[in-house]
Amino acid sequence: MRGDKERAPDGPEPVGEDRALLHPVAIERNDTTYRIISKSVREYQFVIPYTDRAEVGEIFSIDDRRGDLQFLARVRDIEHDSNYSGRWDTTIRGMDFYDGDQIFNRVIAEPLGCVETGRFRQSRTIPTKFSQVHRTLGKEFSFLRQVMGDIEVGCLRNGGQSVEEISVALHSEAMDHHMGVFATTGMGKSNFMKVFCASCMRLSARGESRFGLMVVDPHGEYLMGAKSSTGATKGLMHLKNYRSGLACYSTDRSNCGIPEVEELTVAASEVNPQDVSLLYQWSQAQHDALEAVGRVLDGGAWMEQIQTEDGIARMVQEGFNESTVRVLSRRIRIVLDKNRYLGKRSSIPNIIRNLKEGKVVLVDIPRMSDRAELFLLSVLSRCIMEAYREPEEGRKNCLITIEEAQRVLGGSGIARFETIAREGRKFGVGLCAITQQPKLIDQQLLSQFNTLVVLGLSDRNDRARLAESAKQDLTSLDIEIQTMEKGEAIISTLKIPFPVPARIHRYEEYMARLQSEKREADLGDVGDFCPSFRMRQR
Repeated sequence: MRGDKERAPDGPEPVGEDRALLHPVAIERNDTTYRIISKSVREYQFVIPYTDRAEVGEIFSIDDRRGDLQFLARVRDIEHDSNYSGRWDTTIRGMDFYDGDQIFNRVIAEPLGCVETGRFRQSRTIPTKFSQVHRTLGKEFSFLRQVMGDIEVGCLRNGGQSVEEISVALHSEAMDHHMGVFATTGMGKSNFMKVFCASCMRLSARGESRFGLMVVDPHGEYLMGAKSSTGATKGLMHLKNYRSGLACYSTDRSNCGIPEVEELTVAASEVNPQDVSLLYQWSQAQHDALEAVGRVLDGGAWMEQIQTEDGIARMVQEGFNESTVRVLSRRIRIVLDKNRYLGKRSSIPNIIRNLKEGKVVLVDIPRMSDRAELFLLSVLSRCIMEAYREPEEGRKNCLITIEEAQRVLGGSGIARFETIAREGRKFGVGLCAITQQPKLIDQQLLSQFNTLVVLGLSDRNDRARLAESAKQDLTSLDIEIQTMEKGEAIISTLKIPFPVPARIHRYEEYMARLQSEKREADLGDVGDFCPSFRMRQR
């Protein structure tokens, strides 16, 4: 006999099935049934024929031989292995390199938990050795319906295959505990956010919304979609069936001609000196003057008064150099001239009212510079936070999205938004940080994000930062996250018992499905909403 067979332990020679179990690579080669051979509560291993395929991220089921439990395990790694010792795959044996029945693939899997009488729980034991292993069928994931939320974003993904009968849905009540959306460019962040917004619009239009969502769009792609080299995309305004759940404001006057889109306006009296500080690099003397201007001048009219000689003189009397004050005055004039939405009227009270009613508020600001965007976002978020500090019966919580969040949640910019990040949940205000570089976000703040949506990250440092900060353990998912394709995601949230693999709906397909729904239809039980037709494989 070629090679060294695995030896049975000392004792009587077993017979029948038990004999085969002691030689796991010699078991029957059923395409869907394998056997557990090791290892511990933290790691399972089983072998499959070298001609069979298993994928990183694929979930397998283990039927315990005692018959009372079904274990679930996610594939973490796959290795070539054999019953030979040494360099079996490069050593010629006769006319071949190996005996086919002596080689196999070893699958290393991470335990997810176990299902007992239809309910999922964490596992504190291990499957009986040599219990049968098979690829998990769609119906075996039915327990997940009990733990899914009300904001549908995709369907379950098992390796590279979609389990379309199991919807993946986030929980509205977790949104004020902050959410992060992380992905390398081109992996589907914008598509995810449009699907997320569409689900929120659906809930709002049906009177089932539990929070308001504010999305600030600097790229002009959420309102009416956009054209690209890969084709045209649809916007939120195309979801006519649930448009009553959307409120739109735009700085682009051409978009304001669209019905139900209002021109965005902000009153100059709503701007604080700290907001303006985002727009320029300031010397220490200029920064000190900016910090004091709201105290020296009328706090509600300081932007106008600093333009006058009387206002400049009052600042000089406070001990500030005249040339410094005139630089400040000139820059404030430029702010007013460049940001035409600043004036006497304000859309902010209506924005806050829509958020309290649980609507999706889209703030469309195309062609705005990065600093101007941060300036506007600073004004809006501060006003929202101030409004939510006051208790009000019956209002909805809210979630504020921040594109390229590393600009304001890391480094020197953190002070401007850390109040919301650290205290917002006390008042029902959450942040949704969207970024390609989570490693640049302050780690203490990132650790407070209870919901993470990871759509693929190529940078090892980014993945490591998320693994360090996540409430659920993501360290074993490093290979899976690195190899995910566009539209695939790992979603970690405290309401779902393990980081769930998902395939995010393509917005245009999801929108078409929502368009065909009857508005008066019941939502059904939370977590029990299933697709009405099969989504196309992508």
